[in-house]
Amino acid sequence: MQPDVRVDASGTWCPVPILEIAKAVRRLAPGALVELVATDPGVARDLPAWCEATGHQLLSLERRDALWVAWVRKACAGG
Repeated sequence: MQPDVRVDASGTWCPVPILEIAKAVRRLAPGALVELVATDPGVARDLPAWCEATGHQLLSLERRDALWVAWVRKACAGG
């Protein structure tokens, strides 16, 4: 998969990773794909909750050593 945008929030702590992905998603068209890279373990609970609250689709969230890597698809208009 090739993301439309990659958000690198490495080295930041809550709430910065969620604020950064939210800012990126606002600039994208519906259906766009965002890759988020973070080091804050809180993203494992915060990102799924944010996706549920906003309607964006969490495609994957995995830990890769010290990193958390997530793929999110922006919600389609009206959905």
